[in-house]
Amino acid sequence: MRMWSVEEFLQDVDPDLQYDIVPIYDAYGPTKEDPDLQLIVVSAETLRGGLKVNEVRQHNQLSTLDIHSVDLLEALPEQKQDEEEEDKISSSNRRMRLLGTRLRVPEARPSLPKQPYLIGLTGSIASGKSSVRGHLENLGAGVLNCDALAHTVYKKGLPCYYAIVQHFGEEVLGKDGEINRSALGAVVFSSKEQLEKLNALVWPALLDLLKLEVQQLHEAGHQVVVLEAAVLLQAGWDQHVHEVWACLIPPEEAVKRIRERNNLSESEALARVAASPSNLELAAKADVVLSTSWSTAYTQKQVGRAWAGLQLYLSKL
Repeated sequence: MRMWSVEEFLQDVDPDLQYDIVPIYDAYGPTKEDPDLQLIVVSAETLRGGLKVNEVRQHNQLSTLDIHSVDLLEALPEQKQDEEEEDKISSSNRRMRLLGTRLRVPEARPSLPKQPYLIGLTGSIASGKSSVRGHLENLGAGVLNCDALAHTVYKKGLPCYYAIVQHFGEEVLGKDGEINRSALGAVVFSSKEQLEKLNALVWPALLDLLKLEVQQLHEAGHQVVVLEAAVLLQAGWDQHVHEVWACLIPPEEAVKRIRERNNLSESEALARVAASPSNLELAAKADVVLSTSWSTAYTQKQVGRAWAGLQLYLSKL
């Protein structure tokens, strides 16, 4: 679709030229290996990328390319919709305007009751899910924090507690005899097999608890219930909600937030981010995408936009 749009634009500029449009799977595309190329056009902000291309070509014993730099077009004040948008005309601004909008029609879930309408709110660790959940609660949604509910299934005396202790040993217990989640996290986030084992023990029990909590919120009058769950996709819980909303932030920002919030080393923070779905995986499953990379006010604006779109969608069902 994007290649078709590029070709349509170029044909409109000059239909007499011949265009060869190819997909790019890495930062360099054909520039690193095509001996027939002579020129590369870059923007002022990607000039360093053009220079890097020539470094790679020299390493591959190819001729260097002439570099033509095009100045950026500044956006007029009336072309900016938010203060957070860039001052230049860019695709980044266009992507920002998609945040909080409905990207697709949700897949039908005939096995789910029509009410309450369930939204699965997910995202990588430290992506701002709780902030979004809070805004949705203020707008009238019933909300559930799956991580907080997981604390319940870990409680001493419950079947899940004994299964965890049996598998991981008493080393994951605190002085009070309860499961020490920090100690357990140190074990599972350093071993994929151990994490999968923990998930197999916890997820079924947590899903049963979630269903009970959803019913209680519905009985209390909530027509829309939001399930905040970092593991929504991994656990397959997207099949138990009507649609998926995903919070995306750059991985480096997630690492920074985790280190500040949890006082972890960089390697520990990286391991936790690596254990989360990537932004590409999240976006591929999401009906609505949000980002907390900017101000709280801008996050709130995105959530408000998403909520209004949801209300319009539900009114037509």
